[in-house]
Amino acid sequence: MKKIIKSLAFLFLITALSNASAFAKNSISSCASENLAPSPPTVYSPVTYWQNCSKPLTAIPSGGGVLNWYTLLAGGVALPGAPTPNTTTIGSTITYYVSQTIANVESIRVPIDVKVEADNGATILNFRCDSSQIPTYSLDYNPPATINNSVLFDWANNNAFISQTYVCTYSIQGGTSVTEFNPNNESHYIVTNLLPGQSVELTLTSASHPCVPSLKMTCSVPCGASTTTPTFGPIQTTYCLNDVPPVLPTTSTNTPQITGTWSPLPVDTSTMGTKTYTFTPDPILFPCAKTTPLSVTVKPIEPSFTDFTICSGDPAPPLSNVSPNGITGTWNPLTVDNMNNDTYTFTPNSGQPCTPTDKTINVTVNPSNSILSLVWTITDAFVKNQIVTVTDPIGVNYSYQLDYDPFQESPVFENVASGTHSLTVKDVNGCSELTNDNVLVINYPKYFTPNGDSYNDTWNIFGLKDQLDSRIYIFDRYGKLLKDISPNGPGWDGNYIGQPMPATDYWFTVEYSEQNTVKKFKSHFSLKR
Repeated sequence: MKKIIKSLAFLFLITALSNASAFAKNSISSCASENLAPSPPTVYSPVTYWQNCSKPLTAIPSGGGVLNWYTLLAGGVALPGAPTPNTTTIGSTITYYVSQTIANVESIRVPIDVKVEADNGATILNFRCDSSQIPTYSLDYNPPATINNSVLFDWANNNAFISQTYVCTYSIQGGTSVTEFNPNNESHYIVTNLLPGQSVELTLTSASHPCVPSLKMTCSVPCGASTTTPTFGPIQTTYCLNDVPPVLPTTSTNTPQITGTWSPLPVDTSTMGTKTYTFTPDPILFPCAKTTPLSVTVKPIEPSFTDFTICSGDPAPPLSNVSPNGITGTWNPLTVDNMNNDTYTFTPNSGQPCTPTDKTINVTVNPSNSILSLVWTITDAFVKNQIVTVTDPIGVNYSYQLDYDPFQESPVFENVASGTHSLTVKDVNGCSELTNDNVLVINYPKYFTPNGDSYNDTWNIFGLKDQLDSRIYIFDRYGKLLKDISPNGPGWDGNYIGQPMPATDYWFTVEYSEQNTVKKFKSHFSLKR
C-alpha cells in the first residue's frame, strides 16, 4: 500500500512553527523511562466545521497506538474519547491536542485547530470505481498495479469549496479497516496486492472539512479466468417421501477446495416434487467461485390420480394403468360407469420404487339434458333501456349468453338492441344446454332521412315484421293522418299524396302483441332532410 509521502514529518514541523494548514506526522522524540517516545499520531490542522455540525475529531494512530485527547498542550487529564467541538458560533476557533500511547509510552501532543464557518453546501463529486486509470499509476507500486490485482477509486476535485486532502478508510473483503490520508491534490486512491474477485469498500471523507458528507463505495477486482465452479462427489438426488434427508457437503472437491453453505437447509423429503438447493461459496475466501444449484427429487408413495366428473350417457373415459407420476398398476372396477356415481381403486404393481400405496378416486356423473325449458322477460317495448331477464332456470349452477357474447353468471342483459336475439343457458358442468332464437326486443327509429341515398330512406318499426296484424298510423303535429303502414312493409318514405313533407317531428301509434297481450304505444320521430 502506498504510504504517506516522506515530507509529512517536515510539514508537521512547519505546522508547529507557523500554525499553517498541513499534515502533521512528527518524528520529534523524547526519552521516557529510558524508552524512545513514539511519534505522535497523524492529524490534519486546521479543520473547518460547519455551524451546528456535530462530529468527533479524528486522528490516525500508528499500528497499535491508542489515542489520547486533551484540551491543553501539557498537563490535564485525557478526555474519555475523541471530542466533538462546539460549533454554535461562526468565526470561533478552538484548539484540541492528541497524542498516542504505544507500549505504555506516550508521544508528544499535537494540536488540531477547529474553525467554525457557515455551511457552503460542498460535496465530494463524481465518486466512482475507475479501473481504466490504474495503468497510469501502475509504476508507483511494487509490484506494479494492474486491473487484475488492484482497484482504483476516483472522484472530482472540489477546490472551490474544500481542500484536496482526504481521509481514506478501507477494508478488503470486510476485513480490518485501514485509515490513511490521501496526499494533497490527488483525487484518486489505489489499493493494490489484491487477488482476483476481492472487493474493497472505501469510505472517503474530507480531511479539512469533516462535516462534508462522507461517501462509501465498493470496487472489485474482476475474476476473469479465475472464475471457478464448485464440484462435488456423488450426491444422492432422488429420495422417497419422508426418507431421512441427506447431509449436503460444505466443501467442494476442487483443488483448492471451496467451502460454503447450502440454502435452503436441511433437505426436505416431506413434500413430493423437485426442489433446488443452492451452494453459495464463502464470499470472503472464494470471491471468484460461482453458486452451484442441485436439484433434489422426492418421489411419491401415492399415485397422483384425481377425482373427475362426466355427463351421464357420455362415453366413459378409460382408466389409465400408469399414473401421471409414473406409477403402474390396475383398477377395480376396470371401467367407468357413465350413468352412476362410483369409487375406483388403483392398486400399484409390486417392486416399484418407494412402495406406492393404493389410491381411490371418486367419479361423479352429472345428469345430462336437465334443462327442459327457458323462460325470460323483456321490459316494455319502446323503453329507453331494454332489459332481457332469464327467470327459469336460475341459480349458481347456470350461466347465460345473449347472441354470441361471452357466457355470464348473471341472468340479466341490459341495453339490448331492438330486433330478434338468441338466448342460451347451460349448466356449469356442461352437461345440459338450451337455446331460444326468438327473443324479440321491440323499439322504433328516432329519425329517418328520405334523401334518396338508399340509406335510412324510410321509417318503420321493423321489429314487428312478424306480427302481421300490427298496424302503424303516422300523423302530423296537428293530428292529421298521413300514412297507415304495416311493419312488414317498406315503411313511410316521407311523402303525402306524392309531395315530400317538411323536416319536422311526426307522431305515430302502433298496436302490437307482447307476452300474449295486445298493447298500444304512441310516440314521435323526426324527419330530417
